Amino acid sequence: SKSSKSPMTSKPLPSHLAFDDDAASREEESSARPQRQQNMIMSNSASIVNEVEERLNNEIEQLKKDIWRVGDPEKPQVAFGELFDDEQTQQHYEGLAATLKAAKKRGIVTYKSPILLKGAHDKVMVNLVDTSPQGESETTTNGVSSKE
Repeated sequence: SKSSKSPMTSKPLPSHLAFDDDAASREEESSARPQRQQNMIMSNSASIVNEVEERLNNEIEQLKKDIWRVGDPEKPQVAFGELFDDEQTQQHYEGLAATLKAAKKRGIVTYKSPILLKGAHDKVMVNLVDTSPQGESETTTNGVSSKE
């Protein structure tokens, strides 16, 4: 109803001054739209973050296995170049150096270099912090370590 009556007179208001119920509801609807879109974007972003986090966790778990497999069978360490050149490792990781850096930030591995580049850092030793052999777990009771 585009025309409404003026409260003071019984004359109808000009159309440009009249209250448009449909326009108000359209505006309300359009102001809700960006919020719905933002919620969808945030939901999608959270989904992507979870997917990336899950992939990284899987790569770090695989990295632990690869360090034991490629490196020294007696202790969990391997030279970066040796790990990088391993065929199975090359097929698995999107970015080995990035996975190693993420594992270092999480306290899973240590190495003495701020970055790892093939060639320049081939001899840098990558060490697993958890030194229990793969597949075994250690429990500590009263300071005494026992393997299960």
